[in-house]
Amino acid sequence: MPFKYIIKWRKTHPEKISIEAYHRYPHTEEEKHKPAFTIGKAEGAGILAIRHLLEKAAQKNPTKKHGNTLHILLTENDPAAYETAYRIGLAAALINKAQTQQEIEKATRYILNTTPEEIWFWTSKLLDDEINTKALEALSVLSGATQNNHVTPTTKETTPKITQPQKGTFWPMVRQRMKEKAVQLYLKDHPETQETPALKELRKAGYMEIAKTMALKEIQAENRAKHL
Repeated sequence: MPFKYIIKWRKTHPEKISIEAYHRYPHTEEEKHKPAFTIGKAEGAGILAIRHLLEKAAQKNPTKKHGNTLHILLTENDPAAYETAYRIGLAAALINKAQTQQEIEKATRYILNTTPEEIWFWTSKLLDDEINTKALEALSVLSGATQNNHVTPTTKETTPKITQPQKGTFWPMVRQRMKEKAVQLYLKDHPETQETPALKELRKAGYMEIAKTMALKEIQAENRAKHL
């Protein structure tokens, strides 16, 4: 089911942010008022490292005031807005995990400068309940915020290993599968259609977003099965 994303930003002390996803078409009061999932949240002075990104998001998207909290309503069906939600969400999750200011600076610097493809990749890992903690640890190591545990003859390496996205093969495969599944979903809902819908129409109707989640989960399941 498609989602709408909201950045909740409390500017008063202590500063606090939460990046949440809500059902776009809620069927119950709980779905209407309770987030389907939270990408990331953080509290305290570390948020200063991404404040300029929050201010930029507030300028580009509709906002609503709820007491001391500003709700930034990310524009629906806009890939750039979704990327903003995921990028800020990842940064918030790393800020919340960091133990020192140096860790915060290194982690957020990496997130702010990495490619959109990696943002999509790491968000999919973070939202996977089975590996989200390990994904965050691996991303922290990748950013240089933390180091691999030292390995001695009497200890084992405990740093989680997560395969990095191969830009030449991984995302083209995801995009192809996304398109196929989006078309299948569209034709299932519109059996009278004679022609294949255009990508623009699939994105606008929300089918590409649903298909992206399905494709990533399917590929992750296939990768896990290979290692059994």
